[in-house]
Amino acid sequence: MFIAEDLHQFKTLFVNQLKNMLADDEPGAFILVLANSLQDEYLKNELADDLKNNFSALKKSFNAGTLEAPPDDADVFKQLLTMHLDDLPVWQSRQAGSGDVCWEIAFNVMRQLRPARASKQVLNSIIQPFDENRFHFNKPFLKPEILWQGNYLEKPLRVLYNKFPFAPYHLLIAVAAENNCPQVLDLDNHDYIFSLLASVTQSLPGFGVGYNSLAAGASVNHLHFQGFVREPIFSIERSHWKHNGGDSDYPLTVKRFSDQASSWKYIEQLTAQDMAYNCLYRNGSCYVIPRQYQGTVALPGWLDGAGWIDVAGVITVSDMETFDSIDESAVTRALCLLKT
Repeated sequence: MFIAEDLHQFKTLFVNQLKNMLADDEPGAFILVLANSLQDEYLKNELADDLKNNFSALKKSFNAGTLEAPPDDADVFKQLLTMHLDDLPVWQSRQAGSGDVCWEIAFNVMRQLRPARASKQVLNSIIQPFDENRFHFNKPFLKPEILWQGNYLEKPLRVLYNKFPFAPYHLLIAVAAENNCPQVLDLDNHDYIFSLLASVTQSLPGFGVGYNSLAAGASVNHLHFQGFVREPIFSIERSHWKHNGGDSDYPLTVKRFSDQASSWKYIEQLTAQDMAYNCLYRNGSCYVIPRQYQGTVALPGWLDGAGWIDVAGVITVSDMETFDSIDESAVTRALCLLKT
């Protein structure tokens, strides 16, 4: 079994593990639970009382000068102290455009607090050696953030919450994390994700997986994928695009594959050419999107650090003015800047 037997059990586990994570001396856990609670009204209501009590205890320790935290967590917690947490809104979304070209604009206030890590680095190659001294998924302090771990389809998996989620029930899936592999996709793990989806989508409808290469939005150089549970299709999945058999050009180069072998052949070519790319594994398909290296083109601030979900057509912003103002043409122009 991968995480849970069905969607109800999965959501129950998701909430309960978040509640169990909270501790009076762990501001990082509070930040993670708060960010995940804002996905929708159900999660916000389920976690509101626990978060309120935990924040009160953490604030007391902070004011007394006894609260210890890694620098990233300390910085975020200080920012949260200036906010009215009860007023933080759940995620909102709207459509920008109509007809064939239609993008999704998402408002997520917590994304502005996310540490950049490697997603802001300007790199000269998508292949970088694993660095034990940098952030990775074997760090002991991440243990409370694990939702589930175990062997599935003959591979050891560690599934963690995303501390600053931007997709519904957003997960970080580290495959054989103890091997300390860098964020470089290989045939074995590419095939494994195909098999994982084929096995899991029956029990978790809407389950999908995203992948960012380095220089394409990956924030951690430790082999991992991003899972989510979302039934509505992404713009990149709409039938009118040429990569899906339609007549319209997508703003980026997109190849859609329905089998492991042909999709891997293309990914292998991109890797050999040292090209940055994003992948979306979804409903028996693999969308592969080569793109410009992050930091090499001047993007709007709301697309800086673009990853798999952005190139799939969901633009996440953290202020309401931007959320209200972005239109279809602005998104199309911005995505075109990433085209190789």
